[in-house]
Amino acid sequence: VEESFIARLRTGDVFLLGGRALELVRVEGLTAYVRAAKPGKAVLPRWDGGQFPISDALAGAMLQRLDDAGQGRFTGPEMRFIAPLLKLQAEWSALPGPQRLLAEAMRSADGYHLFLYPFAGRTVHLGLASLLAWRVARELPATFTLAVNDYGLELLSATEVDWAERLPVLLAPVDRATLRDEVLASLNASELARRRFRQIARIAGLIFQSHPGEARSQRQLQASSSLYFDVFRQHDPGNRLRQQAESELLSSELDVDALADTLARLSAQQLDVQHPARATPLAFPLLVERLRERVTTETLAQRLSRMLAELEAAAGGEAPQHIDEALAFGRPTDKPAPRARRRRR
Repeated sequence: VEESFIARLRTGDVFLLGGRALELVRVEGLTAYVRAAKPGKAVLPRWDGGQFPISDALAGAMLQRLDDAGQGRFTGPEMRFIAPLLKLQAEWSALPGPQRLLAEAMRSADGYHLFLYPFAGRTVHLGLASLLAWRVARELPATFTLAVNDYGLELLSATEVDWAERLPVLLAPVDRATLRDEVLASLNASELARRRFRQIARIAGLIFQSHPGEARSQRQLQASSSLYFDVFRQHDPGNRLRQQAESELLSSELDVDALADTLARLSAQQLDVQHPARATPLAFPLLVERLRERVTTETLAQRLSRMLAELEAAAGGEAPQHIDEALAFGRPTDKPAPRARRRRR
């Protein structure tokens, strides 16, 4: 698990890894101690390599294309190719647009889902999902499972939430200082700042990297920087290096400025809350994000083939046979057998 993901969790939080539900006990240095937890609502790991930032220009162009599709205009071979899928999305729910924020609330065997499509990028969606869950949890006792991708986010809870009534309030923009405090409260910001402080302490000369020919591990560097961080937090709250760590955390990793701009843009859009009977084409990738970590005896390809067959039947088409064989991750890999090593005499 990547360090940036573990740093966002608090003690007692449950996350899914390798099909198992794990509860975070404590973090010491670069080691996370966990124990088995009961299967249920949990957060999903995120990987820095899977982040794909979407620029404002790209997001605006995509929303404009979707708005054109809603009016029956499919320009270009790509749009004509996915026209049946977009028509199905419009039939089952609606299509988002530059002036329309689409939200889908539905119930399934897993619980109550909210799918929201801000088209702001994975990093902003992760912060927005955490912020929405934190704002709801202040008023209602609820536990949420979060899933995000480049185009939208999902909040899954065991209890029903009236999103049509609450979303306008939850998405209301606030001043930057208030948003900063809310973001820090919704995430384990202290641990995130501690990780950021490691690089600052090394550059400032507080911790020594190593002597020539000597290699110090990241675990040792983290232990040394954590000691400085704890001392500054308890005895020197106004320390410039500690403040620099929090400032870099908010500007780069949490991207509070982009989150504030996104909230301002979403509040100006018309909220369209739909209640589809089943997962729509836009919601399906978010379900896949969560299904990758679910505890089950089925493979991901088998689960996807079953879900695709159900959606194809609901759309009035004929489900193709052997869908799992057509999926890239469902195919067996034909790797050549390793060559036997010759023993040296």
